[in-house]
Amino acid sequence: MRKSKDEEQAWQKELITREEAKLISKAGLYIVAVYQNGGRDKGEFTYASGKQACESAIEQAESVGQPYNTPIYFAVDFEADSKSELEAVKDYFRGVKSAMEKYERMNGDAFKVGCYGSYYVVKHIDDEVPGVSHFWQCKAWSKGKDYKYRDLYQYDIDKDLELDNGNTILVDFNESDGSAGGFQV
Repeated sequence: MRKSKDEEQAWQKELITREEAKLISKAGLYIVAVYQNGGRDKGEFTYASGKQACESAIEQAESVGQPYNTPIYFAVDFEADSKSELEAVKDYFRGVKSAMEKYERMNGDAFKVGCYGSYYVVKHIDDEVPGVSHFWQCKAWSKGKDYKYRDLYQYDIDKDLELDNGNTILVDFNESDGSAGGFQV
């Protein structure tokens, strides 16, 4: 399904720019890249859409200045727990891996592939798709389970964070043991 011009422009506004990445890095913070263009419906997860998502994510990572050999996490942002849903997600990640391997053969360098999703998603992808190296588990849809091989854990979502200037922003809280592949520009 093709996006309307308004939808495409709205999505583009959500992308991090190189200038923002430099400001974040200058403040001493690390960036963890997650690619999500939809990701909320089983029908979006096919081998072909995985290849397309990876190509788009690579383009964005390069425009920001993300270093090679750091992960791009690909989001599965719905409750995928049936066999057919998990198989669709597996096909999507096979497509992502295929596009990343092609990119590496052509360029000599590549990004690592990460998976963002529930316990069931990250475990299934870790078990079924060789070469996905990073896992970001979200609390949502995990039913209290904690995947022991995760690099990041999103434990609280959509929380207000009051800034020193009096403004409030909406944030998600995550924890990591330092293996998540954060980078600076």
